[in-house]
Amino acid sequence: MAVYRKSLNKPDATEQYGDDGVAEAVQVGEVVVWRSRLKPGWSWTKNAMPKTGVPFCPANHFEYIVSGRILYRMADGTEVEGRAGDFLIIEPGHAGEVVGDELCVMIDW
Repeated sequence: MAVYRKSLNKPDATEQYGDDGVAEAVQVGEVVVWRSRLKPGWSWTKNAMPKTGVPFCPANHFEYIVSGRILYRMADGTEVEGRAGDFLIIEPGHAGEVVGDELCVMIDW
């Protein structure tokens, strides 16, 4: 048996989105956990697509929203807004956009 401990305040990796936000990751055992802090105006199209070259995120996410709101648009046109306190499972083929005027903080694995 083991207990693993890492702090998101000392990330193993960081993804900067210009002035619009940051995502920080730690590897905890076999799991990579991300904390994203995204400012109003952040969007997949504006901030991530130029780096990835794809119009929709190809990853699967398990996500808890700590604060703020984010709107996810699926490739099929479905839209879901996540709010503080929500847990989401997001399948590949989505693009997100922070909505409102509050910082969106999410924990993702």
